[in-house]
Amino acid sequence: MEINQRHLNGAKQVIRKCLGLQPGQNLLIFADETTNKLVLLLSEAALYLGVIPTIIFVPTSQQRNIPLHFDLSDLIQNAARDARGILTCVSSAPECLPFRNRILESHWDARTRIGHMPGASSQILKLADVNFDQLVENCFQLSLAMARGKTIEFFSYSRDGEEHVLTAELGAWQRIPVPSDGIIMDGVWGNVPSGETYIAPIEGTAQGSVIINGSIPNMIVGQKNEFVINFENGHAVNIEPSDNPTSRWLYKSQIEIAQQNGDLNWSNLAEIGIGVNPGNSRLTGKMLFDEKCAGTAHIALGDNMFMGGIAKSTIHCDMVIKNPTILINRRPILDRGKLVVMKADWFDNYREVDIQSSVLAHADRVSYSGTQVDLNNGQLKRMLRSEPGRIINYPVGEIETSKIAFKVFDCLPSDNSSISLIDLEQRTSLTSLALKQTLHVMNEFELIKFS
Repeated sequence: MEINQRHLNGAKQVIRKCLGLQPGQNLLIFADETTNKLVLLLSEAALYLGVIPTIIFVPTSQQRNIPLHFDLSDLIQNAARDARGILTCVSSAPECLPFRNRILESHWDARTRIGHMPGASSQILKLADVNFDQLVENCFQLSLAMARGKTIEFFSYSRDGEEHVLTAELGAWQRIPVPSDGIIMDGVWGNVPSGETYIAPIEGTAQGSVIINGSIPNMIVGQKNEFVINFENGHAVNIEPSDNPTSRWLYKSQIEIAQQNGDLNWSNLAEIGIGVNPGNSRLTGKMLFDEKCAGTAHIALGDNMFMGGIAKSTIHCDMVIKNPTILINRRPILDRGKLVVMKADWFDNYREVDIQSSVLAHADRVSYSGTQVDLNNGQLKRMLRSEPGRIINYPVGEIETSKIAFKVFDCLPSDNSSISLIDLEQRTSLTSLALKQTLHVMNEFELIKFS
């Protein structure tokens, strides 16, 4: 097989950077007939890096017939016992979703790192041959905006310039976003390679319409084959037009399968995500690839249980939109596909808080809310545990603010009882104004209660 050097470089990045594997460690790869070329490249890269690959081949015909209660660990326990990393290079077909979920839900070793690559081809390795530091930063900033977001507005545009607006509620800390940057830590899983941040909107809140002008599973949307999905109360209620090639394919390959299974949640708005990976701007119809592309965003219909939602479905159907505009809490995130999220919008400076308009303006007492925090490096950070098991630590404001917030937090009663602001002023040596401004920021991160 002739090896494309960029693909091989990307394969090395997946093993070395994404999974963080070292020479002598073991890599287990799940494969099927749809991923042969990709698996060979990954194996070649592993051997080059001194990592020991083992491949388990499970044909799609068997994937479809593996029952939901089947314990995969019995099948591969000998190979998995010593594997530090696992890659799931298998089909993305809807009928194989239970098999993929069983891999992710199995009880692996606490150190195992799982890279999830359903529907991947060798082309996807281009996404790994990028500047990971910048990609990680972009994903993190987007995730903070989504975590703090109450509302999201999604503007999409037809080839004729017609604007469509889809709105939904994010819940402000009710849902945990996933900054899918492709860096996999011990005991967790994530999409590899990556470059997106996504969240499950609050069910039942989506209203409006979105034009699908990028790609759907296994099909690129041509300019003459765009279609609009209309939403009411969180569900897709109709698709217009319903008879062009892409909408017909969507019905045949996704919706009809779900409906035949009696699935009532196929129409749920399951996900909104933003791609930030500059590795490739060409859409392919492979969602694992397309939803990462910089300049795009995507929505999904169906299941969102695996990302912290409550809607269970037999499908999770991603669809990519090119050059959208997105606002969270009315603040700009994307502008016609360009990433414009402002760090200052989400990392508060306590000095800029107008205390007269704050909910803490007339507060007398305050206590710790019990929300998990990280106290390393003298900064106060809110801790979130994302659905794939990843821990995310968000600084409570910009650097100076998070350091002062650390000082305030350290002076709160450890038994979660309340303390008067007068006593807290004395403990912290802060002015009344500075204390209330800092507490305002801490309240934005839901770290305190007040009265």
